Formats: sequence, C-alpha cells, structure tokens
Amino acid sequence: MDFQGILDNIKEKASSIFEKVREFYEENKMLSYIIAGLVALLLLCIILLCVIAGRKKEPEVIPGTVLELTEPLAIPDGPELPKDYTASRTPKDKWSEEDAEEWFTVPTQKEIDSLSKANDNLINEITGAAP
Repeated sequence: MDFQGILDNIKEKASSIFEKVREFYEENKMLSYIIAGLVALLLLCIILLCVIAGRKKEPEVIPGTVLELTEPLAIPDGPELPKDYTASRTPKDKWSEEDAEEWFTVPTQKEIDSLSKANDNLINEITGAAP
C-alpha cells in the first residue's frame, strides 16, 4: 500500500465512525448529552491533574547555622585492649611449641567423660527407637 491508500483508508474509517456517532445522537439525544458532559469532565480533570502535577515545587530552604568547634573532639572512653591483643593475624600451618604451651590446655578425664556422655545422649536422641 502506498501513502495515499493509507490516507484514504483512514478517511473511510473516520467517516463511518462519524456517521455512527451522528445516528446515535439522533436516536438518543439525552444520553448523548450525558456522555458528552462526562467526557468533557474527564478531559477537564486530566488537564487540571497535568497542570497541578506539572508545577515544580521549589525546595524549602531551611536556614541553618554553621557549627564551629570551640574545643577538640573528645573520644569517649571504651574498653581498653591489652598490649599483646591482636584483632587479626595470619594463621600458621603448624603451632610452635610456645604457642601450644600458651594456648592449648589438655582436657581432664572428667571433661572427656562429660563430652562422651553428651555425644551418646545426642546419638540416642537422633536414632530414637531404631533397631
């Protein structure tokens, strides 16, 4: 289709719609007035909404005061860390003898028995009455 054919097609459709609207108006005048009034009211509301929403509100400027330091900032007291405390360290593959003596404690027989009993109780809870 060429451009002229498209325009002719649009003209035909528009004229047929215009004729149908005219026939509807001739048969139902009161209903036509009500529909026209509602359409006009709808267009008015849309225009008002666009006008009101389109206004840019200028941001309110709150007058502020510039704070000036009269004294140096004081850091609040907090828990002190020991001198030999490190927050993080690079882990070693193996403990040295000094590290093992300082940090590793050999469990007593009572602690081993208590751990064994806790493990047995946990296993019994899990297995329940299973054969």
